[in-house]
Amino acid sequence: KKGCDHGQCGACTVHVDGRRVISCLSLALMHEGEEITTIEGLGTPEALHPMQAAFLAHDAYQCGYCTCGQIMSAVALLKVNPKPTRDEARQALAGNLCRCGAYDHYLNSVLRAAQGA
Repeated sequence: KKGCDHGQCGACTVHVDGRRVISCLSLALMHEGEEITTIEGLGTPEALHPMQAAFLAHDAYQCGYCTCGQIMSAVALLKVNPKPTRDEARQALAGNLCRCGAYDHYLNSVLRAAQGA
């Protein structure tokens, strides 16, 4: 996803071998042989990833500018900390800017996905 091109907004967040990477600051050549996952690799319209489903349930899809990065950051968080506190989730998403100010929706979505609900 095109964002700020300066590594400041988090909209272009992807996973490289399972870890969170801001793609606008990373050349593809730097990741030769590594697995790169974008938002399209998480789920399908017929079978959403649990985090995508949680975002739907908590109305966390606002204008869409930051959504991909928010979800990718949240999924990366749950890989290293499957049961984060609200403050831990807030810290993990801190690098993702939201124009709509829907941060509570994102945090609720992360906590819901962590519960497996």
